[in-house]
Amino acid sequence: MPRAVAHLKRRETVGPGHYLLHLACPEIAASAQPGQFIHLRVGDGTDPLLRRPFSVMLTNPDEDDVQVLVRTVGRGTELIADHEEGKQYDLLGPLGHGWPKPGPGEDIMLVAGGVGVAPLIFLADSLRTVEDRPYVRAIFGGADQDALVCWTEFASRCEEFTAVTEDGSAGETGLVTDVLVPEIERDRPQRAYACGPDAMLAVVAEICAGAGIPLHVSMEQWMGCGVGACLGCAIPAAEGGYVRVCTEGPVFDADQIDWERMNER
Repeated sequence: MPRAVAHLKRRETVGPGHYLLHLACPEIAASAQPGQFIHLRVGDGTDPLLRRPFSVMLTNPDEDDVQVLVRTVGRGTELIADHEEGKQYDLLGPLGHGWPKPGPGEDIMLVAGGVGVAPLIFLADSLRTVEDRPYVRAIFGGADQDALVCWTEFASRCEEFTAVTEDGSAGETGLVTDVLVPEIERDRPQRAYACGPDAMLAVVAEICAGAGIPLHVSMEQWMGCGVGACLGCAIPAAEGGYVRVCTEGPVFDADQIDWERMNER
């Protein structure tokens, strides 16, 4: 399995409970593809025992720089966010399958919820220099303005950008799916990409299926091993059984997933 060592170059607070870590890791910076993730060891001992997965948000191979967005939700992520600059990390990566590339000049829609913005920023960034660049539209939503972390990094890489918050504190008021429907009706994209909470993705999948738009989703699930052995990240597959987010994903075609069974979990 791909294993590497990184150290923390810089930590930025980008919102309440949200931090952007700049890691020095030449192996990951040179090889990570949009949509892939790293599995990071929290500390030097066995408590916490399990690694934590983080999508790669951006890379700069010239500076050996890898950026990951961390939202503190428990003791493990709090420890990671609290580490001092210079901290050395043991990590696995890059892991998983990334986003499929859009076709030349395609009109694509990116739909992000919360920290699901990270892998979509990487995708949008990777498309800026390709020949016959796709036309990139994006919708980014959260509960409130504080949840729209790194929105300027996202918006600056898109031709059109819409922010939406549930409480109306920034952008339009409502859910990302409320904005997605009229955006599709205004100008139907040829392909869509989405990452965020499962409930959001299920609705996005329903909307895109009804409109005949191919949709790729990046699933955010709890992971134990990160390499397919523990089955902790398995989700229901449309054809029956389960698929592992860490190895078969984290990016899937939306029609590979049984959204009805996902909603019952």
